[in-house]
Amino acid sequence: MYMNKLSSQRGVGLIEVMVALLLLMVAVLGYSALQGNAIKITDESLERSQSLVMMRNIAEKIHANPSAIEKYADELKAAYTNTAPSNKCGLDGVIVTVLCTPEQLAEAESYKLKAELQNYDFQVQMHPCPNTGGIGSGASSSIMYSYCLIAAWGDTTPTIGTDSDADCLTERVVNDEDVVEQAGGSYHSKATCMMMEI
Repeated sequence: MYMNKLSSQRGVGLIEVMVALLLLMVAVLGYSALQGNAIKITDESLERSQSLVMMRNIAEKIHANPSAIEKYADELKAAYTNTAPSNKCGLDGVIVTVLCTPEQLAEAESYKLKAELQNYDFQVQMHPCPNTGGIGSGASSSIMYSYCLIAAWGDTTPTIGTDSDADCLTERVVNDEDVVEQAGGSYHSKATCMMMEI
């Protein structure tokens, strides 16, 4: 009498191979997501470093020419045009025979900066800081008055306001009794920008 022997399986079955491939695929996708996040964070770090260097450069120019700080603010807020100022104050490499006024120097330096920024994804503006009494009549007579130099990139604009999707900083909120409800000057949660107080 012959007994049929059931043969036992040897090797790996198709189901085990499929499970192993599924686990490998999940691991590869997870690693890819980590790499994508690392690239995004590295890009953000680079933009922050570049904006910090640029803002320090502007701040040094303003500190060297403090009597024209309002001209710097006006010129940095203005839209960029291809029309260069009539007096470039030697910034184009041409030797000047007549010295520039502080306002002319501020205009020439602001134009040169805005021309350089056309190569990058940066916007720069200068506004009175909301948390230092920089809003309203007589604000410039306040001992704490200062300007906020704002550099923004991506979808953020270098502005102070209530739009959390576009503005960089929050604004100062004062009620009818002249009581400050919100000091302002805080970053909006979605903002991609940096601020330097001058």
